[in-house]
Amino acid sequence: MKTTKNNLKKKLTKKFRLVVLNEASFEERFSFKLTRLNVFVFGGIFSIILVGITVIIIAFTPIKEYIPGYSSTALKKQATSLFYKVDSLQSEVDILTKFTAAIRPILIGKDTLVDVTLPYKNVAVDESKVLKFPVRNDSIAALIAKVKKEMDSTYKAFYKNQTDLLQKKHQETEGSLQDLNKKNLDQLKVEFVSTIERQEDSLQQLKLNILSFTKENSELKKQIALKDIESKHNMQSLSKEKQASLALQNKNSEKARKEVKELLQKEYKENEGKLLASHQKELTTLNASLFEKDAIIDSLTFQVLEQRQKKIGEIANEKPFKEVDESAEKLLVRSSKDSIFREDVEREDRYSLFDFETSKTDEVVFFAPVKGIVTDGYSVKDKHFAVDVAVTKGTGVKAVADGTVLFAEWTVETGYVVIIEHANKYISVYKHNEVLYRDQGDLVKSGEVISMAGSSGEYSTGPHLHFEMWYQGYSVNPINFIEFE
Repeated sequence: MKTTKNNLKKKLTKKFRLVVLNEASFEERFSFKLTRLNVFVFGGIFSIILVGITVIIIAFTPIKEYIPGYSSTALKKQATSLFYKVDSLQSEVDILTKFTAAIRPILIGKDTLVDVTLPYKNVAVDESKVLKFPVRNDSIAALIAKVKKEMDSTYKAFYKNQTDLLQKKHQETEGSLQDLNKKNLDQLKVEFVSTIERQEDSLQQLKLNILSFTKENSELKKQIALKDIESKHNMQSLSKEKQASLALQNKNSEKARKEVKELLQKEYKENEGKLLASHQKELTTLNASLFEKDAIIDSLTFQVLEQRQKKIGEIANEKPFKEVDESAEKLLVRSSKDSIFREDVEREDRYSLFDFETSKTDEVVFFAPVKGIVTDGYSVKDKHFAVDVAVTKGTGVKAVADGTVLFAEWTVETGYVVIIEHANKYISVYKHNEVLYRDQGDLVKSGEVISMAGSSGEYSTGPHLHFEMWYQGYSVNPINFIEFE
């Protein structure tokens, strides 16, 4: 509990320095120190002041009249005036309603008796003296029927045309999405099968190497046994003096034999450890690539579903279709061979003897920023704490993992530079970019394009990516985590 409180106190009181620079000359204008606690206090005070000013403005200005439930004398007078106006308008509406009801039979050509009455009826007038006469107008009725029929046919033709266009557009879009999805899934399937075959070949080669070492060891044991039998026969045929000298020689030879045997065992163990380490590294890389391909498949499936849902919203009269095509579902189902291989990889990772080599990357899977030829590797002796990967100009540079952009600006020596902070205190650096697609403070996802590779900066010798990785303030070799070629 104390450790948690101390860590919280350290985080709140840890000091940061805010520096404002001139972008052209990198000259420092001013700077001051900040802590998280100061930011929280200043933010709270600013919020309280802002709320107080807002309350004062609303309470002592005409803005308060717009508050729901607030009423004033002027508003009451206006409401009373509007009430009387509405009453008079209602009377006019009644008059127009009666007139419309009287004139409607004439317009549609019906035989009817028109009751000519005034809106304000005179009580003294006798009902028998009200004018009533039949009206008939067949031409108007025929004209209205003809116009109505033409309007109905025009509307139906327009509706059918629009429906056909939307249906055709939807079918074309759905077909293109299915083709794209099928193409991507086929490509991923081919890559996955090729990766599995390469891993099986490497495992078979490892088994053959182990068998060859075992065979060599058995042959050495046979030769040693034959030499022992030969020496025993020779000892029986020699005299006692020669036997004594031979016994001394045998002791020396036995001692030498033990030393050779120890050296051979040591060499065998070293070779076996190297092979197991390389095998474990290949399995870890394969596991990372499998998770990466699963993420790509999930992303493609989500995009297909999103596009289809948009089309459903555009065509309201069509029936909704299935969320995922049956052929796509069959392609996404894992085979028994794939499931067995995944279980083997997970079991070997769970009980690995080389946890000290992979403990730092248990929670982070790194994605290759680019694919190309490594022209200059990581070297502490030459103070080159990065890997240079040659690529064509305009190649998209991708984020190696999820994170936050700490820096995305131009520098004189290395051109456009992007620095991203990842989980577990990892930092990745991308230099000599041609164009930047992300700004400082942006959140990026693994495999998302953040820039375009180029040859910017004074230190650049051609189109390539200068990639660095840092862990807790120390540089690490990116090749230990990522395969660039």
